[in-house]
Amino acid sequence: MTLAIIAGLGVGVYSYFSLEKEMSQKLESKRFIVPTEYYAGPRVFSVRNSSNSEIVENAFLKQNFRRRDYDQRLLQGDYFLATREQCSARLQLQLDENQVGCFAWVNKDVETDKVDSSIQVLVFQNDNTISKILLGAPFQEVPSAFGEAPLLAQYIGNEPLMQKTVTLGEVPPTCSNAIMAIEDAQFLEHGGISIKGIMRAIVKNITTGRKEGGSTITQQLVKNYFLTSERTFKRKYNEFIMSILLESRFNKDEILETYLNVIYMGQNGPFQVRGYGAAARYYFNKELSDLELHECSLLAAIVNSPGLYNPFKKPANAERRRRLVLDKMKGLDFITESQMAEAAKASLPSAPVTLATETAPYYLDAVRKQLDSLKIPVEGLRIYTALDLEAQQAAQESLRNHLDNLEKSNKHIKGLKEKGSSLEGIVLVGDNRSGLVNVVVGGRNYRMTQFNRAIDGHRQVGSTMKPFVYLTALMNETPEGKPFSPITLLNDEKQSIKYEGQTWAPENYGKKYYGQVPMFYALKNSMNAATVNLGMQVGLGNIVDIAHKFGVDSELKAFPSLTLGAFEMYPREVLQSYMTIANMGLRKDISFVRKALNADGKEVYTFNPNDRQVEDPATVASLISMMKQVIISGSGRAIPLNGFTNPAAGKTGTTNDNKDAWFSGFTPYLTTIVWVGYDNNLQHKLTGASGGVPVWTDFMKKIGSRYPADDFAWPEGTVKVTLDEDTLKALNAVQAPFDPTSVELIFRKGTEP
Repeated sequence: MTLAIIAGLGVGVYSYFSLEKEMSQKLESKRFIVPTEYYAGPRVFSVRNSSNSEIVENAFLKQNFRRRDYDQRLLQGDYFLATREQCSARLQLQLDENQVGCFAWVNKDVETDKVDSSIQVLVFQNDNTISKILLGAPFQEVPSAFGEAPLLAQYIGNEPLMQKTVTLGEVPPTCSNAIMAIEDAQFLEHGGISIKGIMRAIVKNITTGRKEGGSTITQQLVKNYFLTSERTFKRKYNEFIMSILLESRFNKDEILETYLNVIYMGQNGPFQVRGYGAAARYYFNKELSDLELHECSLLAAIVNSPGLYNPFKKPANAERRRRLVLDKMKGLDFITESQMAEAAKASLPSAPVTLATETAPYYLDAVRKQLDSLKIPVEGLRIYTALDLEAQQAAQESLRNHLDNLEKSNKHIKGLKEKGSSLEGIVLVGDNRSGLVNVVVGGRNYRMTQFNRAIDGHRQVGSTMKPFVYLTALMNETPEGKPFSPITLLNDEKQSIKYEGQTWAPENYGKKYYGQVPMFYALKNSMNAATVNLGMQVGLGNIVDIAHKFGVDSELKAFPSLTLGAFEMYPREVLQSYMTIANMGLRKDISFVRKALNADGKEVYTFNPNDRQVEDPATVASLISMMKQVIISGSGRAIPLNGFTNPAAGKTGTTNDNKDAWFSGFTPYLTTIVWVGYDNNLQHKLTGASGGVPVWTDFMKKIGSRYPADDFAWPEGTVKVTLDEDTLKALNAVQAPFDPTSVELIFRKGTEP
């Protein structure tokens, strides 16, 4: 027995010191969780954008900005709304009768000595647009204003979470009292473990048959941070020793503060909600310091089992547990009878409208991969991305709804779904003016599959490649020595092409051929035979060179099938190259990151796009005018028919084996790429028009309509020509009921008819 006691003491002493060493390394630095922080892009307001005061105010209220009167001084995180007369008085600026009011704010991250010079003001027009933007004071007109960049998520390695570190001073006493009342009433008295609590739990377990824990807050902290939740004697033994150690090294305030910052509080999509600061935002859209008794008691209720007491999914459980918390608080004289009754009657919070929680991790995956390619470690960084949360949400919904609909209503796809194959897709969106990528939807749901198709998918692009064939032609001359133009006639007839000892006979969709047709007509209707014939004329190597200049990095082999996109590309390459087209041949390297700061606030990366003009703007403008016809009356004509009528250009993409469906389109402001297909390369029998166009249209109706309905700004050296019905008939360009009787095209000066 003596030997056993000595051995036990030896083990205890050894455990004590070894566990103390392990704990000290983490506790003394107080770095319980050091996440990489990701910020979404700030909301951008531009002159002539669609908006009004109600929309803008709601956006700022979601970020917990404070409203002030128009004549009060604004501080960080403040805003005011004012009428036309109030605006004129505050801004010392005369507004006209069409300007109905203004909205002004100061972002939270502005330095104190720069508050006045950082006030941003939006002036609203009576047609629900922004007519003027000011920055001051003194106020001066600027083209754009920027809201606060919202904290999107934190990651520990690849583990997504939501966390907002708070000090104990920010925690309302009612929240501290609530958690102690329900979880550890003797917290301020015990030394890490509560014998009373353990004995009470044992008695209840025996008498009621229900499992009840006797863990203190200190033990819960140890278990949450240092240990696992496995139920073994060794784990429980370590928990006891480490709890005593923790209490000997830190005071109660430090232990409680840490506990409130690391405790698991639920799940928001793929993101763990960690700590009271994040929980206050998630459940109530409030700062922790602003919570009231009924909210504090609900958080304390959730702690025990965030899944069982989730107020959004299991309100009856949550309400019952909250009442228990209030009873405990009343029993400890933390609250009065009337306070308890009032809090118990308070309604539970409504489920928040979550923004892109199912697909935003795809965007953050793209961010990490970009920084990794730059050899910048992400650990501990504050990363400011270009993610547009509203646009990401819209893209996620547009893609998911279309895929769900296809799996219900398309007989072939429904059959594949029943056999276990899930149709997938991607959406990528870039801002043409900045080069920043605002949206990355790499699949239907990140929790179902983490494969990021938008970044890592390598798929055949089909007719997505055709604009580069036609652009190459527009840069060259016909065999007769005349410059190619949008109305140069092409031969759309089936023929066999012999190349390197092989014979290839490309077919048009539906096996229909149109004879002699102008270039714009062949492109808008995606005629394979005409395109291949053109590609062979202008030179396959030249097409490869143009594609590379515009942003394609994948290897392209100069085979005839290149003209029909019978090779694989990454979707980001499609985005890059189509954004170069949209910018009239000005290539801006794309980026998912605006800037990244280290723990000291020093910038370790800033996006500075390397702009370079890779092709003559007038030539690219001529191509864009042809691509506009795709949407007006070609393979993408469903777009205006279904409600998106802003000027736009694009191209459908369908692979020969019907395994990949694309639509890549752009306005002067945004370029949006959509792909639909199966990961296992099954045939879905969709075209770009039936697979990609519906997603693109639905998304652009929601997000593209923010921007003015401007046509493209045609560069110098171009001539706009409208072809009348007689001219079109002479060109054999009126062959279908939906072909228009007049067409507007852009010609490079000197090539016009």
